[in-house]
Amino acid sequence: MSAHAYIQYADVPDKLTASSHQHVDSVTGAKIITFDGCPLAGQLDTVNGRIQIEYPFPRGEELRNHLVRWLMQWGIHFTVVM
Repeated sequence: MSAHAYIQYADVPDKLTASSHQHVDSVTGAKIITFDGCPLAGQLDTVNGRIQIEYPFPRGEELRNHLVRWLMQWGIHFTVVM
């Protein structure tokens, strides 16, 4: 079973959005975003008129904990769906 973590773009602090990098994946056409210090790239999508970022939620403890610590450090609310 795979899980994904979701955050709202509006919850990302301005300091992070200012230094973020976005691009369109040439294979899938997905909009990808990266933030300074975040261990994973996220996929941007619009859901119910709000911009949402989806991250794969790692099975490996070290990478998963790094992602959770990064989200908590910046006070970003997140939801994990399995």
